Amino acid sequence: MASGSKAFSVFMLIFYAILLYFVFADKNMIAMYMMAIGMFVEALVNCICTFRSKTK
Repeated sequence: MASGSKAFSVFMLIFYAILLYFVFADKNMIAMYMMAIGMFVEALVNCICTFRSKTK
């Protein structure tokens, strides 16, 4: 990930651990929503960090 933020990395680790729990608990719809949100947030952070680093 391009952000390099430790806090964001820990947040995403906890987020995906909760997602994994929902998968094993057979809560597939909420797991799909969380997966989509997580992937979008990671892509957004990557995009922001990529464009921010080029303007420096």
